[in-house]
Amino acid sequence: MKHWSSVSPPFSTSNCGSCETKKMTRLCNRNNNSKIWLLLLALIANGHTLKDTEFEPVEGICDTCTCTVRNESNAQYLSYSILDCSTKNLRHMLASWPDVFDNEQANQEIVFSLSGNDIKSLQQLPATEADLVFSCRHCNLTEMASGAFLDTPNIIRLDLSWNLLTGDALRPDVFRGKYAEQEYESIALDELDLSYNAVDFLDAALFEHMIHLRRLSLAHNPLKKLTDGTVTALGSISRLEHLDLSYAQLDDLPGEMFQKIEGLRELLVQGNQFTVVPSSIRLLKPTLMALYVGENPIQRLDEESFFDLDHLTQLNISGMPLLDDVDTGTFSGLKSLEVLSCTNNPKLVEFDMSDLKGLIRLRQLDISHCAIEHLRLDEPIPVQDETSDIAFIETFPKLRSVKLEGNPWHCDCELYEIIESIKHILEDDDEFQGPHHSSEARCETPYDLSALPLTELAGKSLCSTPPKKVPKIPIYEAPAFLRPRSIVLSLLSVVVVLLIGLIIGVIIVCIKRKLKENDFRFASPVRYTTVRNSTTSTILQA
Repeated sequence: MKHWSSVSPPFSTSNCGSCETKKMTRLCNRNNNSKIWLLLLALIANGHTLKDTEFEPVEGICDTCTCTVRNESNAQYLSYSILDCSTKNLRHMLASWPDVFDNEQANQEIVFSLSGNDIKSLQQLPATEADLVFSCRHCNLTEMASGAFLDTPNIIRLDLSWNLLTGDALRPDVFRGKYAEQEYESIALDELDLSYNAVDFLDAALFEHMIHLRRLSLAHNPLKKLTDGTVTALGSISRLEHLDLSYAQLDDLPGEMFQKIEGLRELLVQGNQFTVVPSSIRLLKPTLMALYVGENPIQRLDEESFFDLDHLTQLNISGMPLLDDVDTGTFSGLKSLEVLSCTNNPKLVEFDMSDLKGLIRLRQLDISHCAIEHLRLDEPIPVQDETSDIAFIETFPKLRSVKLEGNPWHCDCELYEIIESIKHILEDDDEFQGPHHSSEARCETPYDLSALPLTELAGKSLCSTPPKKVPKIPIYEAPAFLRPRSIVLSLLSVVVVLLIGLIIGVIIVCIKRKLKENDFRFASPVRYTTVRNSTTSTILQA
C-alpha cells in the first residue's frame, strides 16, 4: 500500500487532465499538418486543373471562325446555325458560345466543327440546350475529358474520325449526361463516327449512356479478334440500325453480338479477313436490309452463304480477289433483293442467271469488271416478238440497270438469248455506256466477233446459223512471213537443208576412210640399215 501511496494513482483526475491536454495538442498539430498537406494538394490539383482546362477565348471568335446564325431572314433556306472553326490553328475547346448564338433555345440546331486543329485532348463542350452536331476530325485526339458532353445533352451527331483514339480513351464516363436521381442521364446521341482511329477494344459499358444510338462506325480500326468486352459493348446497343465494321482486320463475328440488337438494317463488313460469310449474320434475318461483304478472301459462295435473309434488299460482293465460284442457288432465297453488286472479282469466270429469275424485285445488277466469259441459264428465255415484251416482263419484271462492261465475253447462242431478254435495259439505261464507247460491253471471242458491242450482238442470229467471219482489212493482215503456211514451209526447208548436209557429210567421211585403207594396201615397205653394215658389205663384195 505504501508503494501506491507514494505514487500518484494512474487514473487520477489530475493525470487524466494532463494526458488529455497533451493528446489534444498532438491532435491539433496533426490536424494542422493535415490541413497544410490538403491545402498543398488542393493547390497542386488546382494548378493541374487550370492547366488542363485552358480554353480558347470566345471574344472575336467570329472573326476567326465562320459564324452563321439562323434567323427569320434566312430560315427559308437555312435550318441550322453554323460555327465553323475548322483548320484555324486552335489548340483548345471554346470557352463558351459566341454571343450571337442563343444557347437556351431547345428547338435550335447548331453545327459546330473543330476539324483540322491540333486539339489532342478533347475538353468539355460549352453548354447548350440546342440540338448539336459536332465534328472534330483530324485533330490528333489521344484523350477525352470525363463528362465531355455533360452540358450538351442534345448532341445528336458526333464525328471523331481520323484521330489517334484508343480503347483506353473511350471510357463510359466521357459520354455520361447530367446526374439526376442517383444516376447519370443519357445523352441524345444518334450517330457516332469513330472510324480511322487506333481502337483495338471497347469497354463493355461504353454505350451505357448512349441508349438512343442508331448509327455507329468503327471502320478502319485494328479490332482484329473481338474481345468479350467489345462483343458485350456492341451487343448492348439495342436500337442500333447501322453498323460499320469494315476494314477492321476481323476474321469472325460472334453470334452473341447480335442477340440483343433488334433493328439492325445495314451491316458493313467489307475489307476484313473472312474466308466464308459469317453464319452469325443469319441472326439478323428479321431486319437486315443491306449487307456489304466484299473485299474479303472468300473463294466460294453457295446457298448457305445468305441463307434465309429474305428481307435483304442490297447485297455487295465486289472486290473479292479469290472468288472463283458462285454456286447455283446462292441468290435464290433473297426474295426481296433489289440491288446486286458483283464487280471487280478477277477470278470469277461464270455467272449463273438462273438464280435471278425468281428475284422479281431486282432493279440493279452489276457484274462488270470481272473475268466472266459466260452467262448460264438453266432454261432458255423465250424471245418476245417485235410487239410484245411479255417474256422480258416475266423474267426480270423490275430490272432497270445492268452493268456488263469490262468482261472478256464469249459471244455464243446462250449469251445471245440472255442479251435479247434484257436488251431494252441496255439500250434505255441512262447509266449504260452509249454505242462505240470505250467502256461498252463487247465480245472478246470468237475472233470474228471480237470488239462487237453486246447491244449489236442481240441482232445477230447466232443460234440458227454459225457466225460469218468478218472480212479482214488488208492493213490488219499479218505479214507474209508470219502466216502459218509460210512458217511451216520455212521450217520444212530448214529441216531438208539440214538432212541434205548431214547426208553429204556422212558420204565425205566414208570416202576419206576408204582412201586411207587403199594407201596402206599398195605401198612397199622401206628397209633401213646402219652405215657400218653397208660399208663392210661393199668391201667384201669387192
